[in-house]
Amino acid sequence: MRNAPIKFACLCLVFAVISINSYFIIKIKAFPYEVFFVVSEVMLCCIFILLLVAMISKNYHSMQYERLFNEHPIPMWIYEKTSLRFLSVNEAAVQKYGYNKSEFRQLTLKDIREPEEVLNFMENVTERCNGAQYRGIWKHRKKNGDNFFVEIYSHPTIYYGKEARFIMAKDIDQQVRSAKEAHELGVRYELLTQATNDAIYDKNLITNTLTWNHGLLNLFHHNEADAGTDLVQWWQNNLHPADSKRILTSLDECILSGNRYWSEEYRFLCADGCYKYVIDRAFIVYENACPLRMIGMIQDIDKHVKQAQRLEEQNQTLREIAWINSHEIRRPVVSILSIAGLFDKSNQDIHLNSRLMEWLHESTKQLDAVIHKIEYKAKDIK
Repeated sequence: MRNAPIKFACLCLVFAVISINSYFIIKIKAFPYEVFFVVSEVMLCCIFILLLVAMISKNYHSMQYERLFNEHPIPMWIYEKTSLRFLSVNEAAVQKYGYNKSEFRQLTLKDIREPEEVLNFMENVTERCNGAQYRGIWKHRKKNGDNFFVEIYSHPTIYYGKEARFIMAKDIDQQVRSAKEAHELGVRYELLTQATNDAIYDKNLITNTLTWNHGLLNLFHHNEADAGTDLVQWWQNNLHPADSKRILTSLDECILSGNRYWSEEYRFLCADGCYKYVIDRAFIVYENACPLRMIGMIQDIDKHVKQAQRLEEQNQTLREIAWINSHEIRRPVVSILSIAGLFDKSNQDIHLNSRLMEWLHESTKQLDAVIHKIEYKAKDIK
């Protein structure tokens, strides 16, 4: 009980005055009336002073609590439980919500919420605000219509004889929106990983640890059991021996130079023992020039690389055929044309014509060999 000692002392003095009064009524002749009057007046003055001190002390403490309530930086208010009307609000609530104190007293808790959320709010009031303490996150609305998220702390109280609840509303709008944005980014990331067959990884450059999504299995047909626990070392071990040094050097140079983007093509070992051509693109996160994370995507380009290799081989074959046409096939053709011009059309020099026929046959065989060579080369073009 607040001020209980003072109240007890006052009651004792009142009892003493009554007792003395009764005594002197009985023994009035034994004691002068003036003395009794003086004693009574002194006691009554003491009672009045003690009561005054008690009232001042009580008002002083009340003023302290009221000042603490009004000057607290977090919005607070007291509302009537039955009508949900605002009974008292502090300055922080006035600044935050845009209503003055007179306007607040004309409102209820429904007026600082979106209309579509009122039904949910009323259900919550019925179920949870039944005398117990409560804590929850709600979306409130300012006078200008802006919405923001708050964390409510509530407990029951009595305010000027009315059943009420005390509320403290902490602004957590930035935290909620940041968490919501992070959740949406996480959902989009998860959808991305499910929508692509590419291998997406997240490498912690401080701890040198690596995590993969499902693309590790889809792309290379490996599973987590194959990879073991040290995924960074496992990735390095599965690089093609001819590419390993080049890739590791390129990555180290990229990080040392502070570049944010890294991209390389290399061959990676699949579970079936074959190497597959991939392109690895990554974004590196720095903090105070210190590399923290490396987020990347490995894409399968094996078909494109091998198709490009086949095209290059075909182009090489065509270049060889062109060279044969321009060099090797020309020689027997020129010989045949020259020999044909030397024939004795009168057939008087039989020996010459016979010799020319041998040369013609030899040049024809050379031409046939060149044609077969071109046919063989042409088979490589598919």
